Amino acid sequence: MRIIAVILVAFLSLQAQANYAEFFGTAPSTSSVGNQANSDEFDPANNYYIPALMAFSDTLTFSTSIASVSTDFEPISNIVIKNSTNSTTGTENSAVSTDYPNYLGTTLHVTLPIAVEGAGTVSFSLFMPLGKTMETNSGDAILPEYVMYRSRYRRTMMHLNYAHKLNDNFAFSLGAHIGFQAGANTTNNVSLNGTSFGTSAGLKTEVKPSLAAILSTVYRKNNWSAAFTYQQEMKSNLETQANGVINDPTSALFQITIESMIYYDPHIFRFGGAYQVGNFTFLGTLEYQLWENYKTPVIRVKDRGGVIIASDDFEKIQLRNIPVPKIGTTFKINDNLSLMAGLSYKPTPLKGNFSGSGNSVDSNSLIITGGGTISMKFFGKDLDLSAGAQYHKLEELNVTKTPNQEDGSAGSKIGAPGYKVGGSVIAASGGLRLKF
Repeated sequence: MRIIAVILVAFLSLQAQANYAEFFGTAPSTSSVGNQANSDEFDPANNYYIPALMAFSDTLTFSTSIASVSTDFEPISNIVIKNSTNSTTGTENSAVSTDYPNYLGTTLHVTLPIAVEGAGTVSFSLFMPLGKTMETNSGDAILPEYVMYRSRYRRTMMHLNYAHKLNDNFAFSLGAHIGFQAGANTTNNVSLNGTSFGTSAGLKTEVKPSLAAILSTVYRKNNWSAAFTYQQEMKSNLETQANGVINDPTSALFQITIESMIYYDPHIFRFGGAYQVGNFTFLGTLEYQLWENYKTPVIRVKDRGGVIIASDDFEKIQLRNIPVPKIGTTFKINDNLSLMAGLSYKPTPLKGNFSGSGNSVDSNSLIITGGGTISMKFFGKDLDLSAGAQYHKLEELNVTKTPNQEDGSAGSKIGAPGYKVGGSVIAASGGLRLKF
């Protein structure tokens, strides 16, 4: 079993969780207006939301930012953490930690017009944890888990788009969201005490890139614009097959398959617009996200022969597609200072009251955002310094577990008698944009 644990740790480190941009924006200039595009064609941070907008940029632009995220969820205490479905020692009550580690990450966006006039623009966006390539945590398989927050945004993500302007008003783009698929096969020759030689193992791994399409269009005229973006669903699945035998006497010990959907991005249909009046720009976006193929990142063990028992699958999550409305505004005080504010509402894709088997939880969240930008010259180039902050308030929900254990036998479910879902998330970011 120690060998299996080593395999899990090694391969989970290759996986990722989406999606920082979806949760907290792409830079202070977009996160401050409710996590949406700010209608500035010279801001490469808009590449995630409306990549077609970059077609109107006629110069190299670069932006980078650093961000911190901290969570504060409701405490969970004195609930059932063990019953006969996961223990032979009887029912046990205890507290469950909801203290998730803080996140520190960075973003990079570049827009590069192709040298040939009228050939279009290439834009690139990168999101990654600071000091790490990727970070993941599947969470506890049976105890209460905020599955959208444990590690969903702690991963490296890349978007690459090509945008082309058809005329002074209309542009389109084609691009890709880049992800990964990982798999492994291991064979183990396990020696027990009394055997004259040690345990040996072989391991074969394979990591493949996977692409999800991104399409967008934008129409601009005078002081208003309208845009549409489609981002295809992206999954990263982990599948590991492990086989082991013991020596003296030789017999099969285990043949298992380990599976997890450790990262998932839904199909996203994004409709947005902007309207400028004087020094104000008013922004609005409506996203529709398709979540019907989502699975929680719980590790699932399937038995293919041997003495290991497969994972139980008591949890049956209920999914729904969600609309995500966003509004925001920018106010240009003068040529050097702008203020931003925004508001958005993100329903949870997990529906139901979480009273049955399983403890993967989430809640609707109201997101309040704000920030500011200072513009200046740096060696003759336009330089913007921005800062932004967000407050996510999760709707409170009291979970009351139904009678009987997960398998229907007499007793209390994991999580009984119940607990409160809710809390808050705070995100802060600072960054710069340089226009060459």
